Amino acid sequence: MALMSYLVRDRHCTYYFRRPIPVALRPFMPAPWTGKTAWTKSLKTKLPAAAKQAGARALRDCMADFEAAERAQRGEALPPPPHRSLMPLLEEIERDVLASLLADDEAERLHGDARRHHQTAEERRQWPDLDAVPHGRRGIGEDYAHVLGLELQEELARYRIALSRSEPAAVDAETRAYLRGKNVPIDPASEEYHEAGLAVLKAHVRGYGLRLERQRGEVVPTPAPSAGQGPKLSEAYEAWKAGSGARGSRKPAAKTLLEADHAVRRLTEWVGDIRIGSLTREMARTFRDALATMPTRLPENLRRLPLRELLKRDLKAYPAAHASTINKSLNILSAIVSHAEAAGKLDAVPAFRNPFGKGAKLVVEERAEEARQPFSRADLAHIFGAEVFTSGKRPIGGGGEAAFWLPVLALLSGARQGELAQLRVADLAQDEETGVWHIAIGTEGGRNIKTTSSRRKVPLHPALEGIGLLSYRQSLVDAGAGPTASLWPAMNVDRVAQPAGAWSKWFTRFLRETAGIEDRTKVFHSFRHTFKRMARDARLGEEVHDALTGHTGSGGVGRSYGSGFGLRALAEEIARIEAPEAVRGLRWDPNARP
Repeated sequence: MALMSYLVRDRHCTYYFRRPIPVALRPFMPAPWTGKTAWTKSLKTKLPAAAKQAGARALRDCMADFEAAERAQRGEALPPPPHRSLMPLLEEIERDVLASLLADDEAERLHGDARRHHQTAEERRQWPDLDAVPHGRRGIGEDYAHVLGLELQEELARYRIALSRSEPAAVDAETRAYLRGKNVPIDPASEEYHEAGLAVLKAHVRGYGLRLERQRGEVVPTPAPSAGQGPKLSEAYEAWKAGSGARGSRKPAAKTLLEADHAVRRLTEWVGDIRIGSLTREMARTFRDALATMPTRLPENLRRLPLRELLKRDLKAYPAAHASTINKSLNILSAIVSHAEAAGKLDAVPAFRNPFGKGAKLVVEERAEEARQPFSRADLAHIFGAEVFTSGKRPIGGGGEAAFWLPVLALLSGARQGELAQLRVADLAQDEETGVWHIAIGTEGGRNIKTTSSRRKVPLHPALEGIGLLSYRQSLVDAGAGPTASLWPAMNVDRVAQPAGAWSKWFTRFLRETAGIEDRTKVFHSFRHTFKRMARDARLGEEVHDALTGHTGSGGVGRSYGSGFGLRALAEEIARIEAPEAVRGLRWDPNARP
């Protein structure tokens, strides 16, 4: 596609490069694009010719990110992320320049009196009026120190006057040298350059003040440069996302990557792309409090706003975020920091502590009325008495046969919504050794699971065969569906990491409007709670229904040895669960209508 196809203009006529990101690549894109629908960059020009040149560079960057995402999708080890020519944080600029000034001052006081290195005996005979300097010793002479003190006072006064006028021209040469060393393009007319110059100027005011303290004999340590504060947030995120690279090591699931991208993006909007070692507990707390005031279910135009700008808006019309949702973001950020710490990236940071540790979390009140509740008999009668199940109706948004089968399967298997939505034809299979029909929940074919313990095989409840699940599967095979085809071909997939996202919204509407269940603690996940309750009522052991539902359980290490329960044993156990009356008479209708 031609380059100009990717160039768009905003309402101010400024050109942007915008290229849609393929759906399959979105969870694997490098920051800050993970989960985004398009790769977008401002070209900062209103001229078509200049936009075309800048667009060509943006296209190269975009394609490089696409290639990195493809490698990540294939599970290949990724090279270190390419350095992008971005303006460093102002705090980082000030810290670096201050560290450099004090390091140079320390070296000058140790080795700086150049006369001792150049005054030979012959030179001193020619210039007898020169003050005698001990040859070869360290330190500076008294007269040198006097001149240095006067120079420091004059320079500090000059820098203070410049700072009072917010005029960084006094340190323009130093600003240019710093930015060149960071490979940052220099645009003296830009606001960014002016702000960078002010950061350099502030460092000089602080640095020369501290040099004068040294001049008075005060002990002033030389701080470490920003690089000594560990990786940047974006770098730590990329490293965490890539994993260790070792065979068998765990990488974040696609859904976790979307949640992580949101957390990292919001933290970057709050404190910038900060060095991990510079993160403080105070920053973590203020960020947590900011998240607590940011509502959910915001429209797209508000979701796109930077966090600080968003919080300036009137958001009273939108529901507040739950404490557990905020804690999930903090847990992800804690994991990213811990990954950098475990890799030794923060060893040089004195007394470093993860700022997103337990002290940063919100206390979640576990009230019974807020917990997910199982469905009652009356609830199940309302759900499975609807036309979707009794008259073969397939409403728009229900994903065709998914509208019928996902609730039935969830009730009689205890599987999660996302696990069921990702099932392929091959995942509804008959075990060769035992002949037991089962659903296989795992990661094959790009599927995602919540935890390692979620990987399992769940025997079909006898009622599922009676309702017609195997007949439904055979109808797909007869229609030409291959083993890797979706078991629900009509289900709309809006995100790789949330395969049932659109369907979930439909089911919630169905539950509230069609089934008339208004209790907000009852959702699709309530089928899972209902299955657990039925398993307990059937006197199944806790470890058995943990195995069926993919819960870790609390049986200790010993329970993890061997292969767990065999399919035949699990089939015998699940058959003991009595199917609710609401589904006993259900039969799948191959002639279902929209």
